[in-house]
Amino acid sequence: MKPKHIKEKREEEVRRIWKRRSEVWKEIRALGYIELIKPIRHGWFKEIVITHKIESYKNKAAILEVYDKIEKFFWGRTKEAAQKKWLQQTSKHLIYKDFPTISKRQFNKLSFKAQCLCTPFYYRDECKKLKLRFYIRIPKGSYRVKYTRAYITHSKRIDPILESEAALLEQQLLKRGYYEANQKVRRWSGYWNISEKKKEKLIIEKGLKSLRKYAIEDILNENISWEIN
Repeated sequence: MKPKHIKEKREEEVRRIWKRRSEVWKEIRALGYIELIKPIRHGWFKEIVITHKIESYKNKAAILEVYDKIEKFFWGRTKEAAQKKWLQQTSKHLIYKDFPTISKRQFNKLSFKAQCLCTPFYYRDECKKLKLRFYIRIPKGSYRVKYTRAYITHSKRIDPILESEAALLEQQLLKRGYYEANQKVRRWSGYWNISEKKKEKLIIEKGLKSLRKYAIEDILNENISWEIN
């Protein structure tokens, strides 16, 4: 039997490294967090909060439903940093009257009454593509924008052995020969992670490409089929 080529061996080794790396990451996430006795000050939030005046509105349930869908706060180390992130979101998704807009997917998940509080608009993103989003029209008195202090209340548990192993696996993928094998395996894994519709389209295109060497009459008479039995 012909022995495996060194490149094939490295690809198999890369897959084993991926599998072990995934297991290590799961173990690290499973360690959880430890609650701190004394919280640590850590920046500011610029956030949108619902006020007590919401009780006076008949469509309170619809307002709260919309509120649950939006991005409610932006964090920064200082108030200026939080404000900068707020302004970045404004230029990206066009915040309307201090209230974030929502996407088409978020809009579709709302009830009919909540959808009545939304107004569609089109804008062009960074790639100049036309996108659809929705303004939120709720009473100004039902919410307010404010700054609040941010605190770190939990600390992540750290296992030095797992952290060391994760770093070692990452270094292994950067070694000469392994880096090229890692890139090749990654390309193939990306192919199999695409949607079923995209896979079907690629298979059809590949089949149609193979028919170019045959005459059109033979294809029309069903003498030749591109489908793989």
